[in-house]
Amino acid sequence: MAEMPPKPAQQGETLFVEIAPADIDFFNKLIEGYDNLALVTTLDAKLGKVALWVSEYAKKDILGILKCLPIPVKLLNQE
Repeated sequence: MAEMPPKPAQQGETLFVEIAPADIDFFNKLIEGYDNLALVTTLDAKLGKVALWVSEYAKKDILGILKCLPIPVKLLNQE
């Protein structure tokens, strides 16, 4: 039986956002609801700094979602 070729590495990047510290848990749950579009990590809960790892395939979608959320989200590293 022939060996399967290795899967190509998925490229992605980290987006940094700022939200109200009180909204971090809600934000995390909202993003989790979009099922695997982004991985959320809290960097500084007191300052509301959050990182989102997104694949190159999901970046456009997650940027659109961030604009439509019911809480203010400030994107810190815009293109």
